[in-house]
Amino acid sequence: MSDKKLFLTGATGFIGSWLLRDFAAQGWTVLASGRSPAPPALLPLARYVRADICQPIPPVQAGVVIHSAALASDHAPLSTLLQANLEGTRQVYSATRACPVFIYISSSSVYDNRTTEHREDELPLRVGDKYPLLSPYGHSKRLAEDWLLEQDWRERTLIILRPRAVYGPGDRLLLPRLTKLVRAGRIILPGSMRIPISLTYVGNLVDAVWSSVKFAHAQPGGTHIFNVADARPYDLREVTTRLLSAVYNNASLPVVEIPWPVVSFLTSLLEYIPLTTPLSRLGMASVSQPNVLNLEKSKSELPYQANKRIWDVLPEIRTWVDQVGITAVQAADSTLPWTV
Repeated sequence: MSDKKLFLTGATGFIGSWLLRDFAAQGWTVLASGRSPAPPALLPLARYVRADICQPIPPVQAGVVIHSAALASDHAPLSTLLQANLEGTRQVYSATRACPVFIYISSSSVYDNRTTEHREDELPLRVGDKYPLLSPYGHSKRLAEDWLLEQDWRERTLIILRPRAVYGPGDRLLLPRLTKLVRAGRIILPGSMRIPISLTYVGNLVDAVWSSVKFAHAQPGGTHIFNVADARPYDLREVTTRLLSAVYNNASLPVVEIPWPVVSFLTSLLEYIPLTTPLSRLGMASVSQPNVLNLEKSKSELPYQANKRIWDVLPEIRTWVDQVGITAVQAADSTLPWTV
């Protein structure tokens, strides 16, 4: 490719760190940005700028922009999420107007739960400028998508990628949440969790980004949206129990299932009690309702392969957890190492 210069936001995060290492390994010149100080292992790979993307950013010259920075939180208020995910996207866009390819790492959270298999042209329920069935995080990501799609892309290319539940070594979101299900050496499941769901190995997401770069160079101009997930859905109960058993000493942990009526009652009760708890209406929906991404468009147009599944990388995840310690993973500790 003629212009192997990349501007990457969120470079100190989970997805961003994987992208940075991979692009640097392929000989790209990377300008990376993040909110935190640069990890020492990053500095040999990229020029790093510590920046708040919610503030104006000096103009950037690069062949490709990958905007992976985001605030992903279950508890942050919508105003905070909008500032990070919507206003931050506007500022990155403004700084990169001269860059021909803009890749936005969005999320499957932009889909609501009215369907069980999501296609890229699916529209969530909208009332005015609100998406009442989306989580605050999903709402902020959808509004960022909407804003990007309203801009002029006749001479540039916008590619929006919507992964679901990204996992792998270095994960600071999904695995920490799942470890909260382990109590006293047992896995406590809310309901049966026998539902089909899509997950996305971070290495598969990196491959989708590479496919997007090639796609944009082959077909310059316009807007494109692609789902990204592992090639086939998983049974949520099976993948949860096998993953947690692998993480906790590679043993088969016993499973205790809380009857769904009890879970539903507690969830409704806690909606009115000001406690920080993993039980919430949206949280319970994620473990009780099928959530599958349709990959037909990604496979046919990018094309996207999704070569690995979680069973292939369980040993890698276990090795990483052993290195950093399960306590740090449970806390999603910011001191987790940047490299994996």
